[in-house]
Amino acid sequence: MSADLNAWKLDKKSKLGLALSGGGFRASLFHIGVLARLAELDLLRHVEVLSTVSGGSIVGAFYYLKVKQLLEGRRLDGLTPSPQAYVTIVQEMEREFVTGVQNNLRTRALLDPLKNARMMLSDDYSRSDRMAELYEEYFYRKIWQDMFPGYQGNIRLKDIKITPAGYQPAFNVRQYNEDEQNHYKIPVMAINATLLNTGESWLFTASYLGLSGDESEDPLRPYSRLRFDDTSLPPKVRAKLDTINLADAVAASACVPVLLSPFAIHDLYREEGKEVVVELVDGGVYDNQGLKTLFREKCTHIICSDASGQPQSDRTPESSASSVGARSNEILMKRVREETLEELRSRKKHGLLKSAACFHLRNTFSGTDQFPNLSEPVDRSDYETDGEVFLLSALRTDLDSFSDIEACALMYDGYCLCDSHLNNGEGLISAPSNPWGFLRVRDLMLRDRAKFIRHLAVGKNMLFKVFFLLGYVGLVMAVLLVSGLLALLWVLSNTGFYQSMWGFCDLLKSPGSLVVVIAVGLLSWLLKKLSHTSGLRFVLDAIRGFRTGNVGGLVFPLAILGAVGSLISYVHVNISDRLFLKLGRL
Repeated sequence: MSADLNAWKLDKKSKLGLALSGGGFRASLFHIGVLARLAELDLLRHVEVLSTVSGGSIVGAFYYLKVKQLLEGRRLDGLTPSPQAYVTIVQEMEREFVTGVQNNLRTRALLDPLKNARMMLSDDYSRSDRMAELYEEYFYRKIWQDMFPGYQGNIRLKDIKITPAGYQPAFNVRQYNEDEQNHYKIPVMAINATLLNTGESWLFTASYLGLSGDESEDPLRPYSRLRFDDTSLPPKVRAKLDTINLADAVAASACVPVLLSPFAIHDLYREEGKEVVVELVDGGVYDNQGLKTLFREKCTHIICSDASGQPQSDRTPESSASSVGARSNEILMKRVREETLEELRSRKKHGLLKSAACFHLRNTFSGTDQFPNLSEPVDRSDYETDGEVFLLSALRTDLDSFSDIEACALMYDGYCLCDSHLNNGEGLISAPSNPWGFLRVRDLMLRDRAKFIRHLAVGKNMLFKVFFLLGYVGLVMAVLLVSGLLALLWVLSNTGFYQSMWGFCDLLKSPGSLVVVIAVGLLSWLLKKLSHTSGLRFVLDAIRGFRTGNVGGLVFPLAILGAVGSLISYVHVNISDRLFLKLGRL
């Protein structure tokens, strides 16, 4: 979906919304390229609503804090708002965000043995909570501490609201943006998640959290919007709202089902005298493009940066249960995306939108001498000479490290596609307006296309990318590694350590073991069904106490597992991952 750049001449009645889709760090990096071109086109300062999902939320929150720093006059270099200042912001993002990505947060989440044990033992600390800690540590904390020197706590969601100089915190952002004299709009950031409890869209903003629909008349009805400044709320609810952090919202929005535990929030709602536990997963489950929020906000102009995954054509799809389930989910997500984009087109056709542009990784742009295009086709590749568009769109939607080649290729593609679509496909500018670091990838594309394609092809894998990149050398290394692990297991199996740690496995050899497993399964099912009855609460509390180590029965083996996971993560982050980044350096 393209739009003529002349259509983006915004007037006082215009309301520009920007949607940053989900798709892990792949999407985050693609969006940086889009932001770069929007900054050069002097459109970023006009954005009034920033709707983000999953990977888009990770980078969107980073950008929002940069804008807050600029508009509140809190930059250490004294930079003040101007069209060029937005270019400077994105240039900083290009460097700083990629540095954070290359710390490999996916594996780093398991680097601390104590936190590993806590994730296995605790009901209130999951891997999603751990990811929230890492998002703040590697992306947001430095910006916040630059604004507020000496600040040591977490970044509370209610504190991120942008308050320009001369305004009080309680000012109305929408009225501010409607004032023609304010040339630098304050983006209302809406972080999208999905509420498992009801299957609806859930929003985090600097002013409220709750269901994305209209506000309920009853603020305590389950899942209705709760405003941070609502003094009529019960003290317990207000206290809980004070603990919701920016990184929590991002973690909930990027909480990929199955891979990550749902992000749970307690103490916000009660229904019929019982606590309602809010369970949140990735916003992409409901709307991976983030467009629904912009529709509700009645934006007159919409730009959607879409780096979501798309089903790949498969001549012989696998028929296993897991493969069919995953494929079916991809098909369902494709249908949801198509219906959302059709609504976007329909709104423009019927005059509800003055202009709209949406571009995806699978789209193409016309290359120039200065800006070589990515080779087609878009739905397949021979992995040697063509299909770069397809390979880039097939990069993993993960939270591990992305090499310079991958990161720059994604940013470059976002930059070029944004320019191409906003100029109605008329072609790219002849030379870059600013010295973007991601443009370095052009040299590799022109000089060694085979290396470029090989690196993109390997990038679809979540694991063992180093071994694939090294070819035969990598195969030898993999064989040696597996041999070493097998030798270690053999040694352990012939020592007292093995018997002392895993001696209980001998129980599985007895004929009655199957009966025990079935009995435990039935008991677990029965307890789950009766978990809301007051008479069994003491039983469930006792079971939870045993599991969390109050009795101590599981502390030692889980501590060992946590230590082993930490050791494996340490080796991966400091050896395998560093080698991968070195092989993909520009």
